[in-house]
Amino acid sequence: MSEENITSTLSTKVQEIAKSPKYRGAIFQIEADEKGLALVDVKEASLKVYLMIDPDCDKILETRFFTYGGPIFTALADTFCKQIQQKTIDEACAITAVSIEESLRDIPDVRAIPESAPEIAQMQTLIKRIAEVYPEKKGTAILIREKMERIRYRTQSAEGRAEADAEWNALTKVQKIEKIEEWLHQTVRGTLQGDGGDLQILDLTEDNRLKIRYQGACAGCGSAMGGTLFYIEDELKNNVYYNIIVEPEDPLDNLPPNPDLPGLDDNNPPASMY
Repeated sequence: MSEENITSTLSTKVQEIAKSPKYRGAIFQIEADEKGLALVDVKEASLKVYLMIDPDCDKILETRFFTYGGPIFTALADTFCKQIQQKTIDEACAITAVSIEESLRDIPDVRAIPESAPEIAQMQTLIKRIAEVYPEKKGTAILIREKMERIRYRTQSAEGRAEADAEWNALTKVQKIEKIEEWLHQTVRGTLQGDGGDLQILDLTEDNRLKIRYQGACAGCGSAMGGTLFYIEDELKNNVYYNIIVEPEDPLDNLPPNPDLPGLDDNNPPASMY
């Protein structure tokens, strides 16, 4: 059936919502983690729904959806997202695809969507999957929240920083480097190696200045002094010691002096350009 013929079988409500959905979009995991919330993102056929949920009370705080599936999926998903605002997961998953279709009818006895449309059954499957995956997502969100709270305490509070300083100062230089190396191995190094790069610890000076050497693809990567450096330093600040400063080796440091290009000083001025 052509798109024009399909549209002609849909209610006016379905067509209007499909033209101007209010909840189309996406929610990313980093947003949920920063807020200490759980993110449920489930997909069925060409429809994906995102729910941001408070794990303390199981209440849905934000919803979004995305689909390439045309007007039926768009209307079903947009209506579902609207109906579950501020509801608990149990209340949301008690909603059925059949009840959503009924709410989209112009006339109570005239279907909004053809009975043969597969989207009705697919929508019901998606709702079922939300209930199935939420317990695991909730548990993960609680663990991440606890981790974020520990990081904030150790890096942003006076008491936490004092504790971190005492623990750090009690370690020898070798122990500090071992602790840094262990965390780099657990989190950072795998990411770098996945892109063909790596790093080497050269030294730890002034108790908190970590000198590193980029290797492989990282040595010539433009982001090595930007995003990659920020990522490495941020991981170490949050998980090893809040006052660590990471300093990449200057690649020019290892270049041998060129006897044909003597250093310039006040007694050896550059040749005149004129």
